[in-house]
Amino acid sequence: MSDYHQPGYGPPAGGPQQPYGTPPQGWPGAPQPGAPQPGAPQPGGYGYPGTPQPGYGPRPPAPSSGPAMWSHLGALLTITAGTMMCCGLGAFLGWIYPLSLRGNDRHQHDPYIRHHATQAVNYGITQAIMAAFGLVLYVASALTFAAVATEEQRNSSGLAVPLITVIAIFAAYALSGVICAVMATVKATRGELWTYPRLIAWPLSKG
Repeated sequence: MSDYHQPGYGPPAGGPQQPYGTPPQGWPGAPQPGAPQPGAPQPGGYGYPGTPQPGYGPRPPAPSSGPAMWSHLGALLTITAGTMMCCGLGAFLGWIYPLSLRGNDRHQHDPYIRHHATQAVNYGITQAIMAAFGLVLYVASALTFAAVATEEQRNSSGLAVPLITVIAIFAAYALSGVICAVMATVKATRGELWTYPRLIAWPLSKG
């Protein structure tokens, strides 16, 4: 008895049968020869080492927060501790350490360190100028009072008024500088840029 064949049944001529639901080649939506199959891993996708991922790039290097922090902290310690230990001499030397740090061969090409070191240099120079101005104003006030005051005024406490005023003004200014230097130290530690207020650090040096 011969096999019974109905039209449309049996393996199609010319190759194996396609999965159910796959349109023949040439129809809209049919897979093209050489095209990647759905669900197959694509070259350049996730999981391929050494292949750049879409939307991802090399991670930028972390900023050099250590030397940047020490540029501010070194200036602050020189001004505060040096002033207390060396009869006010430290107030004139706060710019030396950050300047040497910025001029170091290892840090000359690091823009993050140079920015913070330059800010600390400007802070130290400004504090030195203001300390010299305060000293001159203090001495000038004392000499002027001594020259124009009467004998009774010299024997009274009248001299203390202008001198205490000068001291109070420059002490408040110095305290503001210390607060700003502490803030700069914290910012440098966190990897953030920081610029002193112009009243505290005049932009005399450029990074």
